[in-house]
Amino acid sequence: MALIRSLTSGFSSLKAHQQKFDVISNNIANVNTNGYKSARANFSEQFNQTFGIGDAPNVITGGGVGGRNPLQIGLGVKLGSVDVDFSQGSIQVTNNDTDVALQGDGFFVVRRNGQQLFTRAGGFSFDRDGYLVDGATGAYVQGYNLNTDDTGLVIKDGNGVNTLDRSLTNVQVSPTFKSLPRQTQNITMAGNINSSTAVAEAVNSSINIFDNQGAEHVLRTEFTKGENVNEWTMQVFIDGDTTTPLTVTTEDGDTTTTDIIFNGDGTLSTPLEFTLGADNLNTALSAISGVATTPFDNSTPKDVVITLAESNNLVGGLTQFASQDTVSATEQDGYSSGNLSNISVDQTGKLLGAFTNGQSELLGQLVVAKFTNPGGLIKEGGNFYSVSPNSGLPNIGTAVEIFPSTSIAGRALEESNVDLTEQFTDLISTQRAFEAASRTVTISDQFLAEINQLKR
Repeated sequence: MALIRSLTSGFSSLKAHQQKFDVISNNIANVNTNGYKSARANFSEQFNQTFGIGDAPNVITGGGVGGRNPLQIGLGVKLGSVDVDFSQGSIQVTNNDTDVALQGDGFFVVRRNGQQLFTRAGGFSFDRDGYLVDGATGAYVQGYNLNTDDTGLVIKDGNGVNTLDRSLTNVQVSPTFKSLPRQTQNITMAGNINSSTAVAEAVNSSINIFDNQGAEHVLRTEFTKGENVNEWTMQVFIDGDTTTPLTVTTEDGDTTTTDIIFNGDGTLSTPLEFTLGADNLNTALSAISGVATTPFDNSTPKDVVITLAESNNLVGGLTQFASQDTVSATEQDGYSSGNLSNISVDQTGKLLGAFTNGQSELLGQLVVAKFTNPGGLIKEGGNFYSVSPNSGLPNIGTAVEIFPSTSIAGRALEESNVDLTEQFTDLISTQRAFEAASRTVTISDQFLAEINQLKR
């Protein structure tokens, strides 16, 4: 019966618009789901019943007929596709150290029950074993951990920075991780010693330094005004000792009393730096305590270099002007051991630990995955996606470093990109289309009822 076509078309419209309504409802339901990407239902027409394929024009001398178009009647509508909108969601700042948000394309990589998954929701936290996990599902966040030697000590580069093992694995930061102590190797001094100081009068400066085990020692430098113009003598003492100066090494050799000579303009002439040998420091400390001790590492050796001025910046170093004494040790590079106090994430995904000794150290790094066709990913629930035949395989790297267009925001989460105004507008149009389709079904039914009455 021909009227069945109108019933079929009306029913297909009801079904398709019900499915679109389902998509809209899901978008609205996830308006506050972190990292959620809205979906859009697209329709396509159903198969068309063809009564004629049409004719080409038939032109003959003195007459003929023109061409005719195909004669077809459509059989309704169907859901053609559901596309995901991967546009950027707003970034919301949080107070959680391990919350992270992606700015730009890409996904965080996680592993749940052995399956590699991908997500834009960065609400992560540490479990009891120190693994970084998805807070809702416990899926392990993937990235790079620290390089360690056979004893478990972190391997550092030439600048003393922790190095990463670039093998993709579960990111873990041990709850007992410590910042190891660093022996002082470099000290910088600056400031002024008053040129008006009386002969034989001394100016003192002190700084705390650290040995190989992180123990503090007080290093005191004493400058004594000499009889000759622009000349001073310098002695260095450790841990309150006032009688036995340390042996220092300058370009002229080893000595316990060093001549400090200034230029006529008050800048330093010589020496620009001197060295305290680790052996000499250990000898002095053994004499003070009365017990042989070697707290300073003398095997590398890690001698202490004290810089008084840089050759290209004499005014910024130790000076002798007719002004008050301000000489001091401005910095040193040693520190004691420290416990982990908090963790932050930088724009490249590096996990940086702040320690109680004032140091910040690299603890790991999150990775980012990109796809040639992210719209081809399969939604797995829980804000996760998985690879499909049409998504392509993941290209895994790091934000900013490997993927310059993508960065990571720490202490932040990406909000859903659902636009409620757009969704409610689609909701209204979908409702009207559904109502119109239901009317075509009702009227088709009435037509059929009229036909059934013809036999009477």
